[in-house]
Amino acid sequence: MKRFKFLASLILIGILSFSNTYAKQFSEQSEVSLLTCSPGEDIYRHWGHSALRFHDPLNKIDLVFNYGTFNFNTPNFYTKFIKGKLMYRLAYESYRDFLPEYMRSGQGVTEQKLNLDLETKRKLFAAVIENYKPENRYYHYDFLFDNCSTRIRDIIEDNVEGKIIYKENTNESKSFWNLLDQFMERSRWVYLGIHLILGSPCDVEATPYQYMFLPDNMMFAFTNATVLNNGERVPLVSHTKEVLKPTLDYKMTEWYKRPSFIFGVLSLIFLLISIRSLKSKRNYFIIDHILFGVTGLVGWVIIFLWFFTDHQATGPNWNIIWALPFYFPVANILLSMKNKASYFFFFASSLLLLIVLSAWSIIPQSLPNEILPIVALLFIRSIYIVKKLKLKLI
Repeated sequence: MKRFKFLASLILIGILSFSNTYAKQFSEQSEVSLLTCSPGEDIYRHWGHSALRFHDPLNKIDLVFNYGTFNFNTPNFYTKFIKGKLMYRLAYESYRDFLPEYMRSGQGVTEQKLNLDLETKRKLFAAVIENYKPENRYYHYDFLFDNCSTRIRDIIEDNVEGKIIYKENTNESKSFWNLLDQFMERSRWVYLGIHLILGSPCDVEATPYQYMFLPDNMMFAFTNATVLNNGERVPLVSHTKEVLKPTLDYKMTEWYKRPSFIFGVLSLIFLLISIRSLKSKRNYFIIDHILFGVTGLVGWVIIFLWFFTDHQATGPNWNIIWALPFYFPVANILLSMKNKASYFFFFASSLLLLIVLSAWSIIPQSLPNEILPIVALLFIRSIYIVKKLKLKLI
């Protein structure tokens, strides 16, 4: 296998050195295909993957190019990743090496052979090779607008003769959230996390053309697409086949492991503790130090992703109206002081949280309902603190 990879690398180096000449020698037997990988279990596989295959048996070429690669050895990798500054790149591997990864993960692979003439195949191949040059292969990845799928779509559109016409369903209307959520139903914790860090840009209605940021949607769009050239329309895809059948057994999150159930039970327990402690001298303020502290930290993460990163979809984020950053450390400090400032802070907090709970369904962002028990608990504990401090200050 290592020998095969070495030989493939030597072949590609030769291609890069004489890309235009080599592309012109692309034979009549050559094929260009869109490869679509079905969603996987790991979070980075949740939405599937797209790649472009160039197969020329006469010239012994069978390479797969994809735009979804990044280098873990990049200096300050995690910092750049979080800030949205990590450069993704075009990478390649042999078709022989490409398939085993998806066999192991249980993902399916569908191949759509593109209905392109020889000159267009050569032109597209030369464009991809040009794109692979060190000075061209890196780009700023954007989850919604510039990713492994849209890059392939764009390079095909740029090199095909004529114009690609996509069939649009005019009766369909979906936001980016609608498109994303269908892939997160099986993992409610992933659903919750994504809905916390992404903001209102995801509530914007996506155009059918924008649907193609998801690999499956691009595959469906290519299936019904035609190429219009000199008044003649031909199908973009000549043949579709299932290379690998998906074998992954998707397991839905068990009901007792879902955030809505866990948060609901915790809120009920703390509600009972609050009612009981109102009748006693015990305060259980340790609960509030943890609850408001963690909520405040969530708020600071939202602020950071909104204002201090290059991610386009993380702000504005209306989750900030319940996950107030001031809860950490202000709430913790005021809980320790137990004075008038503490009283008015938590009184204001209870009013704000009451408004948030009352207006939850009309807030201009799809906030995760899984977090409602926590918001309700914040409200209950704010009221509890106000009552306790009122008795103390009288």
